Amino acid sequence: MNSITKHSGAGRFVLDYFAYLTLFVAVIFFSAVNIDYLSLGNLREILMRASITTPIALGIMLTLGLRGIDMSPGTTVGLTGIVMALMIQAKYGLGTAILAGCLVGLAVGVLNAVLVARFNLEPLIATLSMMFIGSSIERALTRGGLPIYLYGEKVGLGKIFRTDILSIPLLIWFLAVLAFLFYLVLDKTAYGRKFYASGASLRGSVNAGISIRTYIAAAYILSGLTASLAGVLVASQVRSGQPLVGQSFLWDSIGAAFISRFLSRRDRPNALGTAFGAILFASIHVGLTLVGVQFYLRNFFLGLIILIILLAASLRSR
Repeated sequence: MNSITKHSGAGRFVLDYFAYLTLFVAVIFFSAVNIDYLSLGNLREILMRASITTPIALGIMLTLGLRGIDMSPGTTVGLTGIVMALMIQAKYGLGTAILAGCLVGLAVGVLNAVLVARFNLEPLIATLSMMFIGSSIERALTRGGLPIYLYGEKVGLGKIFRTDILSIPLLIWFLAVLAFLFYLVLDKTAYGRKFYASGASLRGSVNAGISIRTYIAAAYILSGLTASLAGVLVASQVRSGQPLVGQSFLWDSIGAAFISRFLSRRDRPNALGTAFGAILFASIHVGLTLVGVQFYLRNFFLGLIILIILLAASLRSR
């Protein structure tokens, strides 16, 4: 048995900090290829992308914590933007449009909660079904997939993405506050302790009187709501309702949520690890774009990185 498998010396260090080392190596590599990678403008772009990925990833992280998975947030992101665009075109105010978009996320979350928590359907199959249904609805609402542009509308939608507070983009504040709130709830409250207990042992939690179905339902409802928040941010960025736009953030979000478990000493998904994972994937995504990697190859590299990190996690657990 080699030194890595024994968790000793340099091997143990590499396995324990593999995700952080991945980010460090990525930054060094992209900086060497293109000096602009570490420019303030590019770092801002990385955090802005992570600000959209993070709420999606946090919702998925909740479902992973209860031994499930939510595959529908990408569709929710797209549907949220489309509904907002349609509301704005119909001359409703920005606040009403955002509320309507968030109601879309709530509806998707409730449907997933009913399918998984009430009818005990396999989470992967149930949420994949919702993803396919939602994708069809996205196309139906946009005449086969045509974007709903809002460049001529004067409702302030684009200001959400472009507003700064104390010279820091609003989205970055949003990332920090949301991740910290999830951290406080999950790590510092009785709800969080029961949530993690439910994920660690379903049978033991039932015997302890914890309502497992309630926690499962809450996880999927919150996943739908956080995805709709990301949908609002995406719609503000592109100033339009873009069908299927959420799929480009889904895989980064799933990767970030999975990686958070690897970053936990207790081997469980967590909020701060999820936020770090979102920043990691945003850093790599922006770096690949900056050095000229074709868009159809980016997912190959991102998928390879996820696989390597998960393999490292498997070695560490032996």
